[in-house]
Amino acid sequence: MNWKNKVIAITPFVCAIVFFILAIEYKLAHPGWVVFLLVPLMPFLLGKKKISVSVIIIIIYFIVSVVLKNKWNITWVILLLIPIMNILIVPSERSKIKKDEFDDFDEID
Repeated sequence: MNWKNKVIAITPFVCAIVFFILAIEYKLAHPGWVVFLLVPLMPFLLGKKKISVSVIIIIIYFIVSVVLKNKWNITWVILLLIPIMNILIVPSERSKIKKDEFDDFDEID
């Protein structure tokens, strides 16, 4: 296991420790939850995965929500773009049926 995988694996524990320190010691539980965003972002930050459409939409959601002065209750609609964009833009490998597999179904009597 290389160091990048180790950092990704330990990130949830580090985030939990940081969150509890912020919540208990400094009474910052509400803004402290943001540290948990590092868990899904760490593979992208370390270069293990490429940035996806879903991550870009989530980043846009946070930026728009902060710019509109915490209108989280309205801007959640932006998150509906994730399944829409995944259906329209990102081809799914699971939905592709190989010609050989499809031909097997034709022979059933």
